[in-house]
Amino acid sequence: MSAGSLTDLDPPAPRERRWPFYLVWTVGGLAVGAVLVSHLPAPLVRVPPPIAAPAATAAPIRPPEPAPPRQLDPPPPLRVAPLPVAPARP
Repeated sequence: MSAGSLTDLDPPAPRERRWPFYLVWTVGGLAVGAVLVSHLPAPLVRVPPPIAAPAATAAPIRPPEPAPPRQLDPPPPLRVAPLPVAPARP
């Protein structure tokens, strides 16, 4: 028998390959992030303002004249009619 332990007879453990796990984790995180960003509400997504064309020189614009006030018809008077309890007899 030898003086050492049995674990000394085992071959050294190979290095673990962790890069595939990290690669898949990163790609999955980017995919989930892209889906979440694409579903943001409209005000949170920055849209550049449209470029306005220079205004043509023309006569000054006058504000529109106010419309005359409308005359409302008075509401019709309320009329209360009795409701028949039973149909009228002939």
